[in-house]
Amino acid sequence: MFKKLLCISIIVLLLCAVPTAARADEPMESTLPAHYLTPCPEPGLVTMHQYKKREQMNVWTPYDYSGDRLYEIVLLLHGGGGSMYSWLTTERDLFGHSVQGRYIFDWMAYEKVTVPFIVVTLNNKPDDPEAMVRDMRDALLYVANNYSVYPEGTVESLIQNREHITVGGLSRGSILTHWFLSITPEYAGNYICMSAAGPYTEIPQALENKHVRMLKLFSAVGAADENYYDMTKTSYEFLEPYADESAYLEYRYGHTWEVWFPGVYEALRFILPAYSVDYEIRCCMLQYLQMKTVPLPCLLNRRIRNR
Repeated sequence: MFKKLLCISIIVLLLCAVPTAARADEPMESTLPAHYLTPCPEPGLVTMHQYKKREQMNVWTPYDYSGDRLYEIVLLLHGGGGSMYSWLTTERDLFGHSVQGRYIFDWMAYEKVTVPFIVVTLNNKPDDPEAMVRDMRDALLYVANNYSVYPEGTVESLIQNREHITVGGLSRGSILTHWFLSITPEYAGNYICMSAAGPYTEIPQALENKHVRMLKLFSAVGAADENYYDMTKTSYEFLEPYADESAYLEYRYGHTWEVWFPGVYEALRFILPAYSVDYEIRCCMLQYLQMKTVPLPCLLNRRIRNR
């Protein structure tokens, strides 16, 4: 009994020391830990897939990916001139380092910063947002059929498990995320919108028509972004009442990766928080009773699901 209480006490103290994303009173410097700018000792895997007839996607999985665990899906869209490699393997000069986006996801998985997740990246169709929305839906279905995630490969299962699906992007990818919200908000519960906005005034009606709400909305922008600062902030303020939880950050930069890499780090910490008190108490009790531990996301959602 003493060991169990000691375990719970330590966990609560650690949780109190973990910062959370919140609306900034003034622009911030980078919030990325310095070591996230360097390769992780346990890197994940980036796998390219072809889905539909000619479309391609990349899927990042953490170093300890296992079919015995269920993973959250994070679908990220790139900006203009980018590609499905932009968020993962393209080299960026950032704060004096040559950085790949995968370093951030690798470290988050290695340090157990969030619940387990995988990252999906696509090539945008910037001039045909409705076709892009269909591609996003089909990509989610492909991932659900080929990876150990909550949805089971049908449209109905996507809708039923939307709380385990996050869609987001930067710049043009943020615009397409708004389009996704305005057309098919029932396929994902959480959204990351950075440095641009699409048809946000149409989103409330779409949510009402589909009888859903946004679960978590995260937005970030550079305070020196001359083209998209006002648009991003206005969109966030308009959509905030339609989300159960929301967070907004401003960084001291412009339309650059100095905003987007720290932004996605904070977004995932906000949307997919790591070990809740509920989770830790349950784990301690299970270990104390010498029972089999169940996957972390199942505990967070207070259910056990067998696949």
